[in-house]
Amino acid sequence: MGSCAAPSAKGDDKFITTDYLQQCPVMGYASWDRSPYEETLNGARLDDEARRTWLPFDPATAGTYRGFGLLNQFLVQAPGARRSAHPDASMVAVGPLAETLTEPHELGHALGEGSPVERFVRLGGKALLLGAPLNSVTALHYAEAVADIPNKRWVTYEMPMLGRDGEVAWKTASDYDSNGILDCFAIEGKPDAVETIANAYVKLGRHREGVVGFAQCYLFDAQDIVTFGVTYLEKHFGTTPIVPPHEAVERSCEPSG
Repeated sequence: MGSCAAPSAKGDDKFITTDYLQQCPVMGYASWDRSPYEETLNGARLDDEARRTWLPFDPATAGTYRGFGLLNQFLVQAPGARRSAHPDASMVAVGPLAETLTEPHELGHALGEGSPVERFVRLGGKALLLGAPLNSVTALHYAEAVADIPNKRWVTYEMPMLGRDGEVAWKTASDYDSNGILDCFAIEGKPDAVETIANAYVKLGRHREGVVGFAQCYLFDAQDIVTFGVTYLEKHFGTTPIVPPHEAVERSCEPSG
């Protein structure tokens, strides 16, 4: 299941119920079940018929990406839920800070500066993984975006946006590659930066973990794990890339020290 997070320590030990959602802000990564991210990635182009008939993203009605779990669909359907306007990186929030967390969310600011993730971190959020693996800590994508390291990977893609006149306009976005911030973190079958950082952070014991049902769960202080993540990336990869681009297919990201 995808990660869900509440920007308050209040209710850490409570179940997420509709009553709870009205008291404690909760945010989840909804994305969009109709996102054409893969179909338009890095210059790929849909045919004219697909572009003409592809429905635009509408925060009020868009479905959620089921690969991030069913909890996000529950949040979307909760009373007072707000959905951010970035189609592929759309966040859903419920509770007193829902609007603050989700607005604005422009193309080009998916998970980094100016995104709901940044506001969530600054508001003191706690990141909860309910049965999700450690490569699912969305807050660490913010760490990737703001860390001062060379040779970050970028991607471009297109999204169908609904204009004020009701017309559909395809907009091109350029953003950091959340599937591998460096070449050596983008090798299929190898840990990405998020998983690498999360595993290192868990060894410090500054988190909470336990079993809910049959699921292994983790609770992180978002600001703390982001600070750790930025420091980790800048320490090991901040001056020269540990893996030159032409060697990335043969080696994994090994820390420089």
